[in-house]
Amino acid sequence: MRDTRYEIIVYIDGGSRGNPGPAAAAFILTDSAGTQLQAKAFFLGRTTNNVAEYTAICKALEAAKQIGAKQLTVFSDSELLVKQINGQYKVKSEQIRPLFQQSVNALGEFENWKVQHITREENADADKLVNQALNLEQDITVPCDRRPGTRTSHSAGRPTAERQVTSGESRIKPVRLGVLISGGGTTLMNILEYIKQ
Repeated sequence: MRDTRYEIIVYIDGGSRGNPGPAAAAFILTDSAGTQLQAKAFFLGRTTNNVAEYTAICKALEAAKQIGAKQLTVFSDSELLVKQINGQYKVKSEQIRPLFQQSVNALGEFENWKVQHITREENADADKLVNQALNLEQDITVPCDRRPGTRTSHSAGRPTAERQVTSGESRIKPVRLGVLISGGGTTLMNILEYIKQ
């Protein structure tokens, strides 16, 4: 029987407004049951979309290693990144070559790994994190309440420590920052404080 406690599912995304332009990278780590373990976004300043995508996978792999992942599946909507990592495309850009090498080296530290392409719609949660980091021009950490290998206590078949997450459900709550930010600096500070919690 396969031990799924250390099997991690990773969603990554990167984006640049202008390409090059203001850019951000994000990742979401879940366990094999779909429970969110970590979700982070990083504001990168001015760079390209491809650098943002590769930064996302590098940051995600570092986080997966830190929580003890042994097996992982990475999902990305970047066809270029997926095909380069899987050896189907050559890396021609000098700008992304070091990030490509860093990600390949990091993947080699896991017992088993896969990098697969998904549609942008299937990667909507990671995309939302990228856009939030771009809108705020700062890094974001979404609070998560579980670590791999821990169990939720059950009473009469129902979890008591946390509610169950159904397949396809997300714990990331989108924030309509455009509307809220127009309320002034105090509102923005309240939003930033909420995001940091």
